This record gives sequence, C-alpha cells and structure tokens, in this order.
Amino acid sequence: MFFFLAALIIAIACSAITIKTLVGYSSMRLVYKILISVMIVLGWFAASIMHFLGMLNINNDAVFGILSNLLYGLMGFVFILFIFMMLRDVVWYAIYGVAKLFKLDGWHIHPKNISLLDKANMIVVIVSILVSGYAFHQGYKMPKVKEVFIYSDKINDNLRIAQISDLHITRATSVNRIRQIVNQVNMLNPDVIVLTGDTIDDNVVLIEEHLSALKELSAPFGVYSIMGNHEFYNDIYASKRELDNHGLKFLFNGGVHIGKNRVFIAGIPDLTTMYERVNLWRTLNQSKKEDYKILLSHTPIIVDSLSDGLVDMVLAGHTHGGQIFPFHLLVKQANQYLAGEYTLNNTKLIVSRGAGTWGPQMRLFAPSDIVIINLLKK
Repeated sequence: MFFFLAALIIAIACSAITIKTLVGYSSMRLVYKILISVMIVLGWFAASIMHFLGMLNINNDAVFGILSNLLYGLMGFVFILFIFMMLRDVVWYAIYGVAKLFKLDGWHIHPKNISLLDKANMIVVIVSILVSGYAFHQGYKMPKVKEVFIYSDKINDNLRIAQISDLHITRATSVNRIRQIVNQVNMLNPDVIVLTGDTIDDNVVLIEEHLSALKELSAPFGVYSIMGNHEFYNDIYASKRELDNHGLKFLFNGGVHIGKNRVFIAGIPDLTTMYERVNLWRTLNQSKKEDYKILLSHTPIIVDSLSDGLVDMVLAGHTHGGQIFPFHLLVKQANQYLAGEYTLNNTKLIVSRGAGTWGPQMRLFAPSDIVIINLLKK
C-alpha cells in the first residue's frame, strides 16, 4: 500500500510539473494543450494503468502487447522529457542569474519570456524524441555477453556458468525474442545456466508459450532459477511450480552440488519481499567446507549480510543497471551495487544489468547483458 501511494503521489506531482512547464505558459490553442496534457498523464500513470489491465487477465496477446508498448513507451518518453526540462531550467536560470549579476540580463534571455520558452520547449521535445528513439534501439538490441574469469584453489575442474537475469516475461514480451536469447545462451556452451530472478512478470497461465521457449535452455549440469520480487507479485508458488515444470529447477533456501566439481550453487528468496523467509543456514547446509560456494540472490544487498568467507561468490540482478539514465542515481542509492563486479569480505559479487526490461523496452546508458562466469583452476 505504501508503494502504491508513493507511486501515485509521484505520478500526480510529475504530471503537474510536466504539464505546467510544457504547456502551462504556452500560447498554443486549448485543444492542443488538452491533448498534450492527456498524453503526459497517460505516460506518468502508465505503470498503474498496466497493472490494472494485467489484473483483468486479458488473454489477447496482440491487444495487450500494443497497449503495453504504447503506454510504457509513453512513460519512457515523458520521463526523458521531464529530465531534459528540469536540466534546461536549471541551466537557464543559472545563465540568467550570472547575466543579471554582471548587468547583462534582459528580456531576450528571461526565463519568463513566453516566446523564448515556446522555442525552448520545442527544442527539448525534439531532443527527447531523438534520445527516446536511441533508448528504444538499445532496449530492443540483443543482450551483450560479458565474460568474467575467476581463478580459485577450490576449483578442481573448470566450469562455465551462464547468468540470465530480469527477463520480465509478460504477455507483451515477444516469444521470438525469448527464443533468440535461449539460442544465444545455448550457443555459448555453458556447463550450468542460472536465472537470478524476475524471470516471470505476469500470470503464468498467460505466458505458457514463453515458458515453453525458455524450456529449451540446455546445459550439461542443469538450469537453475530463483525468485525475484516480480515472481512474488505474480504468485510465487505458481511461478515456482511452472519454472520447475519447465526444467528450470527452482532453488528456494536450498542448493545443489554441480557434477563432480567442488562447486555448490544455492539460491534464496527475494530479500525485498520475503526477507523473513531467507534462511542462509538451511540454504548452505548441504555444502562442504572445501566447496566453492555460489549464492544466487536477486537483490545484491545480501552481500552486506554475509560473514567473511561464508560464500565465495554472489550472483545478483534486480537493478537493471539503472535501465534509463539518470535513474541510475536512485537505483544506486537504493541498492548500493549498480552493476558489474565487486569484492567484499572475500566474496565476489557480480550484478547483471539483466537481459530484459521492466516497463518501457528502453535502455539508456545501461545495456542489457548475459554474464558468463568462467571458474578456473588456479
């Protein structure tokens, strides 16, 4: 409830600021002001609208997909537009302030000059459209493959692990894109494949075709998955059942030994939604002291709760690397670890930006990725 109210307040406030700044002082005709205002409101409330439509369980993928792409695309655009307008105003008022200090100010550079404001708004809109186009292009691109090489005395046989995170599969997700990602991962010849949460982001009954495509993931030592916050939002137990049924073994406070390697892979519930269910003792209970222990955790902040040397590596996702700049700043503040590699208390943390997107299929300075971890004998 708190999250919903906070999102509602933010959407109302951002809608009001965007509308006031973009058309509030403009001399354009009223009908255009109304149309632009409606588009802005739809953009800022897109997530709430799509949440409501998702609850209706619309089983026409084409219709749901069109609505999702339009509304979330509008959401991404108004976010970028809002950022550019705020940046422009800060720079504009700073320039005007400096000019006034040196008595060089005049109506020709005054921020309240309506004629000048109209032109400035037009420039900002054009720039926002261009940047949004680039962000869409980046969002639709196939994930980049990032290779990591780890050497350890504990490794008795080299092992290649593929990490896929944050696919966020919904009815609007292209089944063909899932197939392409599956083929991309299989061609990398991993020994093990792990999915680090937010794989499912919809009613599992309505994404059966997508899950069937995901079933084609193949690795000699198996495919493993854990929950993210979005599996929780969409019925964690149904998600667990369907992932297990499609060959993506679900790790929930448990782990497995990988072949004859001294590698133990374990997974825990999502910290943000099921913190009270996380049981590290139970999760690692079947491991041996000499094992190289890998913990799958959707959220990276689990690393702060681990004692020195409890596990050798944590694989996480959740952050999307910020997805759309400058959202990076808020994501970094909330999660501490944005993307990439970190070492804390003798534990290696790898945070994937994810192979999918949440909301707008857009990425700006946060390319999607698939991580290949090469565990090598030292």
